[in-house]
Amino acid sequence: MKIEKLEVHVVAVPYVRVVKKYRPKEPFERPDPIVRVWNDDGLCGIGESGRGGSVEEIRRQFKIIKGKNPLDLYPNDYESGLMQAIYDLQGKALGWPAYRLMGRKVRDKVPMAFWTVELATPEETAAEALYAVERGFKVFKWHTHPTRPETTVERVKAIYNAVGDDLAIRIDRGYPWTFAFTVKIARQIERYNIECFEDPLPHKSVGLYRMLRSKIDIPLAWHIHSAEEALVAVKNEAVDYLNVSAKPDVVSDISAITTPERVSLWLQISGIGCTGLKDAFAAHIGAVTENATLPGDNLHFLKENDLLKPHLKVKDGFMDVPEKPGLGVELDMEAVKDYRIDYIIET
Repeated sequence: MKIEKLEVHVVAVPYVRVVKKYRPKEPFERPDPIVRVWNDDGLCGIGESGRGGSVEEIRRQFKIIKGKNPLDLYPNDYESGLMQAIYDLQGKALGWPAYRLMGRKVRDKVPMAFWTVELATPEETAAEALYAVERGFKVFKWHTHPTRPETTVERVKAIYNAVGDDLAIRIDRGYPWTFAFTVKIARQIERYNIECFEDPLPHKSVGLYRMLRSKIDIPLAWHIHSAEEALVAVKNEAVDYLNVSAKPDVVSDISAITTPERVSLWLQISGIGCTGLKDAFAAHIGAVTENATLPGDNLHFLKENDLLKPHLKVKDGFMDVPEKPGLGVELDMEAVKDYRIDYIIET
């Protein structure tokens, strides 16, 4: 059993609704490489690099794994699309769902958050909140406006007027705020159903985070990518939650650090710009991550097609963990071809 062939299908799948209004060109400016890798015995592994993924890096790394047995490879050593394809091949070869290659399963379904774009008006944000509640979501994340951060309060009130407390609000400060401004905004919205503030200040300001936690009644979160960042957060009691974007081995390390400290996580393995393939992979990671109890930012439903058959389903804010061997999902190759803007093959 040796790896012998690579296909890369570079796709541009448009967004839907409000995200499409404000980001109509992004799927074409930052297209998404879909990877298919074959063994000489006919098994095919699939993966998704994510928006803006490097085709040249995929091709370079494929040369390293070509001719090798996928069971001899450590998937986390490779870029995202190839990593997923190797997990898929390994799981299919063994007859195991991919989560069994990552750890002990602790849940059968993973929580999902809804999301909208930072430029959405209060009225648009409220309409998206209604859409989210109608589909069973319990948490709604959005970034603050880049030049009008004061609209944060207006958007929170608009959500409350639309859906009341049915939707917890996760606010990601995607642009610099000061300590004083963060306190000012927090005081105006504390009485609403605010799940947390994500990254309101630079991470290096750990002392300010401790002070901020004592000043406001809104939990704080960091978006992190490494175990080192988790250690800093825990040692300095800087935050209540962590948003984790990392490969399975790093997620496991972060969970080992934070579970004893009772710091809950959510996973942002795919985020915006990805299709159902990467969200399926994220579900496998969530299945084995003990303290990943908060709804994740894995957002295939913001695309007009998830490129899978059957499509992934989010019900009551949860998605089932796939149980078939490998990633447990199948690409809809007709849809892939419909959205494809480039195609590469290596043998």
